[in-house]
Amino acid sequence: MTATKAKVHLGRYNGNERPIDEFLAGRWDEWQRWQTGRNFEREFVVSLVQDGLPTRWLFAGLFRSHGAVEEQGEYRALHYYNLERLPSADEWVGRLYLTSPYKSRWSYLRGETIAHNMVVSELLPERRSIGQFPGYKHLALPKTHLDLVVRQNLESWRAALSSVKGIYLITDTAKGKLYVGKADGSEGIWGRWCAYANTGHGGNKALRQEFGLDGSEERLAALRFSILEVADLHATKQEVLDRETHWKAVLLSKQHGHNRN
Repeated sequence: MTATKAKVHLGRYNGNERPIDEFLAGRWDEWQRWQTGRNFEREFVVSLVQDGLPTRWLFAGLFRSHGAVEEQGEYRALHYYNLERLPSADEWVGRLYLTSPYKSRWSYLRGETIAHNMVVSELLPERRSIGQFPGYKHLALPKTHLDLVVRQNLESWRAALSSVKGIYLITDTAKGKLYVGKADGSEGIWGRWCAYANTGHGGNKALRQEFGLDGSEERLAALRFSILEVADLHATKQEVLDRETHWKAVLLSKQHGHNRN
């Protein structure tokens, strides 16, 4: 394969979906097939996914394009591409990182346009994933990643979070506001966070008011989950409530955050 035979797809946040989340969830191949334009009109497609910095790209696969069929979407015509994943490059998928100074808006480039300034920067020993539970003190979990953890029922996360009750913090990065919550049920923090993954608001009145019963993906993607304090599963509801009250006062989450009581 030569650069002149390939289109390079730079998958990045489009205001609605985050390609890195699609990749980690195993939905990348199908997600990439749907295009609003004739973006893959060369024999090969090199897929790169933005991960963290705007110049850092994770290799998501090499594909052969067999053309597209046009389908009418809700608002406009869409092109559904028949993309064949080429196994010869699969050993690098999710492991190979590249960097490039390219920051322009256009995400579908001819291979020769960007090949000269793409540099291999890192090769991971294992494929990129959400990974093992990092410890209670090191969590800063985006809502999109929490959804993946719950949907995939990751064992290390479930085991750790279901073994403790505690006080958690939700940071609304879009508005700079905090929400302090408590997990005092028999399934611990895991049970409480599963509710957030499933609904976005966890059944909480204040958050339902803030995000709506069906919060937009973009709005919910601004949430970050962390843990302020853990407690034994035998802790009483009153003990957990007292610690929640303490953290609300410390962080002023009622006066300046999303807490209502």
